[in-house]
Amino acid sequence: MQIAPTTKMAAGSSADTTTAPLVPSQLMSQHDFLNLLVTQMTSQDPLNPMTNQDLLGQMVQFSTLQSNTILDTDLGQMQTSQALAEANALIGRQVTLQVDSSGNTTQGVVSGIDAGSGQPQIVVNGVSYNLNQVLSVTPAAQ
Repeated sequence: MQIAPTTKMAAGSSADTTTAPLVPSQLMSQHDFLNLLVTQMTSQDPLNPMTNQDLLGQMVQFSTLQSNTILDTDLGQMQTSQALAEANALIGRQVTLQVDSSGNTTQGVVSGIDAGSGQPQIVVNGVSYNLNQVLSVTPAAQ
């Protein structure tokens, strides 16, 4: 079996900085897992082969990882939907907002929602604010 040589860079050594570091673009897929499993099985020591329990354990770990990834994605979408519903409920209401960390506040009627940043923000006096900046909510004066 041929093994491709690898190089190791020492800390602080100079390298070609014109190329970007390699970053995986996706999580490991089932196809990648199966390729890894086949490679592992064909490369194992014949005198000390992988047991069925080891193989089953790896398959269960991969299945659990895949389920957790899907669950994480679904929970993120639910959280965004909940924030959108919360922001929508504030339209037409008078709010007091914390503008900065020094305690400055502003008041105004929520006139709309800005969802361009990925997380819904409320629009008050023409400015977008995060929902966590809301200090109080009252019905708008008529």
